[in-house]
Amino acid sequence: MRLEMVYLKDKRVQGGLVAAGAFAALIFVWGLMPLSWGEVPVRTFKVERGAGFREIVDQLRDEGLIRSSLVLKVYGLLRGAAPLLKPGLYELTPSMSAPSILKTLAEGALREVQVVIPEGSSIYEVDRALAASGVAGEGELLAYAASRRIEGYLFPDTYNFFLGSSIEEVVDRLLENFNLKARPLLDKDPRRFAENLILASLLEKEVPEYEDQRVVAGVLKKRLEAGMPLQVDATICYIKKMKAGTPTECYPLSPLDFTVPSPYNTYLRVGLPPQPIGSPGIRAISAVLAPYPSRYWYYLSDPKTGKTIFSETLDEQEQNRVKYLKVKR
Repeated sequence: MRLEMVYLKDKRVQGGLVAAGAFAALIFVWGLMPLSWGEVPVRTFKVERGAGFREIVDQLRDEGLIRSSLVLKVYGLLRGAAPLLKPGLYELTPSMSAPSILKTLAEGALREVQVVIPEGSSIYEVDRALAASGVAGEGELLAYAASRRIEGYLFPDTYNFFLGSSIEEVVDRLLENFNLKARPLLDKDPRRFAENLILASLLEKEVPEYEDQRVVAGVLKKRLEAGMPLQVDATICYIKKMKAGTPTECYPLSPLDFTVPSPYNTYLRVGLPPQPIGSPGIRAISAVLAPYPSRYWYYLSDPKTGKTIFSETLDEQEQNRVKYLKVKR
């Protein structure tokens, strides 16, 4: 009798365990099912670079894309999916099952976006363009550039990048393009490679027309040889960007702007800035390599037309400043 009771009790325990196991399995399967059925709007989901598996799953739950973060965490660990999720932007919907979402995040964000980098863009403008397109986080390029001399080498062009590309991959593409298109020109005068790149970056920001760029290249080279300050307004604008850590409105420049102590202040210092102030295009580089000799020592830009006005003497330059810039003598 006692043995029979023990046997019956053991059968009840086994039955309870089986029922509990079946219930747990049901919950597990339920937790992996789509949160919604039918057609639902597609949502953009971003996996930040460096985000951990648990953090990503919690984000999926918070954004209403999965039923259970606990179930998906267990499933992901059992399937070995935890280390496979890739950063980037994804298009997900609550009608996708949790395993399908994990599979998508593991395959990677392969959607391409186009990024246009205009001629003369500094690292600050390139950083903003990458962030605006979703290719990189805001400030990511600036952090990368803090320990590397890449200003001037991020060749201006139109690029297609995969969303979620690493900043190393992005910079490598830009440098590769520089090496393909700009370096062969600069290598024509290898001893002045760095000097010519810096001068081209100044021309790119100062002068819009190629023939005028050639004349200004001759003016700036004459000033360097004579030991005169270059007095390039674009370098003052670059100082303002450096101080702000972002692209910032430059003009109008105030008298105080010209007094900021900086190796980039070409009004206070003689010689070139230590680095380019942006990435020049092919025209500006070509203009530096083919400077046009002239009698001019000074120039300014007409703010109304953008035309470059040249002067032979300081007195003539001052007259032009009054005429075009409305500066009192």
